[in-house]
Amino acid sequence: GGMGAYSPAPVVTPEIYQMVMDQIIYPTVRGMKEDGIVFTGFLYAGLMISKDASGKPTVKTLEFNCRFGDPETQPIMSRLKSDFSELIEAGIDGSLDKVIAEWDPRCALGVVLASKGYPTAPRKGDVISGTELQGDDTITFHAGTKFNDKGELVTSGGRVLCVVGLGDDLHQARDKAYKALDKIHFDGMQYRKDIGHRAL
Repeated sequence: GGMGAYSPAPVVTPEIYQMVMDQIIYPTVRGMKEDGIVFTGFLYAGLMISKDASGKPTVKTLEFNCRFGDPETQPIMSRLKSDFSELIEAGIDGSLDKVIAEWDPRCALGVVLASKGYPTAPRKGDVISGTELQGDDTITFHAGTKFNDKGELVTSGGRVLCVVGLGDDLHQARDKAYKALDKIHFDGMQYRKDIGHRAL
C-alpha cells in the first residue's frame, strides 16, 4: 500500500480536474444509473496522470473502490472543517446537493510509519512510544496498532501509523509531519523520507 500522500495535489490542475470529471467520473456515474445500479457511498477512483507523445496531459483509470483510499484519506480529512457526519447523512437522505463542505485552505501531508518486515512479513508486538507528543497542526492516525496485555501500545500490522502535518504550503506541512514522526519510536520503524518531493 501507499506510504504517504498530500492534499491538495498541485498536479491536478483545473484542466486535469475537468478532464477527470468529463472522461471518467461523469460517464461512470451515468453508466451506473443506466444499468440500474443505485449507489450511496464513497466512490474512489485510482488514477494515473501522465502525458502523451505531444506533451498533452492524459489520465488513466487504474481502479475504482467503494471506500476511501489509504493513506490518501488522512491528509484530505485533516483539511475537512465541516461536520463529517452531517455530510454522510446528507448523502444518505439525498440532500447532498444542499450542503457545502468547508475545507481548510492549508496543505496537508501524511507519512506512513511501517513495521519491520513490511510489506512481506510485518512484525507485530513492538512497543510504540511518542504518539502522544503531538505538535501544533499534526494528527497521528492509527492503523496497525493495538494494546497488549500490559496496556502498552504495540504494532499489529504492516502500516502502523500515518502522521499528518498541516501548513500554509506543502513545505511547511511536510516539515511538521516529519518533525512529529521524529518523536515516535518503535523497533524496526520504517518510512519514506521523500513524501511530497515531486510537488515541492
